[in-house]
Amino acid sequence: MSTLALAPVSAGEGGPRVPASLPAPAPVHRAVARQAALHPSRTAVRAHDGVLSYGALDQRANHLAHRLRAHGVRDRDTVAVCLESSARLLVAVLGVLKAGAAYALLDPGHVRDGSAAPFLRATGARVAVTQELFAGALGGGGRVTVLPDGTSASSTAVLPPASDVTHADTAYVLPAGGGGDRGVGVPHVVVDRLAADGRFLPVAAGDAVLQYAPAVADGTALALWAPLMAGARVVLPPPGELTPYELAALAREERAAVLRVASRHVPDLIGSGVLPGLRGLRCLVVAGDALPPAESASVAGLLPTTQVIETARL
Repeated sequence: MSTLALAPVSAGEGGPRVPASLPAPAPVHRAVARQAALHPSRTAVRAHDGVLSYGALDQRANHLAHRLRAHGVRDRDTVAVCLESSARLLVAVLGVLKAGAAYALLDPGHVRDGSAAPFLRATGARVAVTQELFAGALGGGGRVTVLPDGTSASSTAVLPPASDVTHADTAYVLPAGGGGDRGVGVPHVVVDRLAADGRFLPVAAGDAVLQYAPAVADGTALALWAPLMAGARVVLPPPGELTPYELAALAREERAAVLRVASRHVPDLIGSGVLPGLRGLRCLVVAGDALPPAESASVAGLLPTTQVIETARL
């Protein structure tokens, strides 16, 4: 079995520039819990499988955290998560953090074809959270917790399990190495500071943030957590590809303030002619590779009042 090489990402030299006046960092799940306490009825996530308020998201994650503890998960363990982009994906990763563990996101496609196996072994995860569709590929048995469809929550309010995890502990693990047989651990403090930095994903309370980028990629954790830590609404399209027209319609329907797309989608957005209809966006975040200069210029010309952030250039 490969050994997980946890290499915490430094928020010091070479990391994000952080104003000295920022409050002390806290674990990600506690920041989200604060939003749930302040605004329990505010929408936290809207997805194809339902809508969750901050209060419902917090409670469902608390219930999952207790289920994971019953499966033997303890502080600083790693739990694998294999789910399609959905509201229950956010329940899963938040529940893992509330259980005191770190999560490792597995691409469902890579689970099906077996290519996720080296990374899964490297994490040392003894428990996985998934959906029925992928349970067999993950081995089934006692190590798999299957989340039900839908967004219904238990009527019984529970507190999260007791945990001594701090901001210095690992929040999630990314695959590393050419074969994905090693991992790099990202601490809570890095997510906290990147979210506070604002250059990577500028969000504010009440914003609708439409995520149309791969569910398993560098920076995706920030793309999920920065909105939830700020009290914004995460909008997740259904699994699969959207046409540029469908994406633009969804952005307008949700009154998205921020749209995050993968760089490979930008040529289609330009060529389809939909970008002028998205001038209501405050910010367009392009994840993945840097755009060629001509594409960057086209986007800037078509969205003259929208802040365009290419994360590869930060």
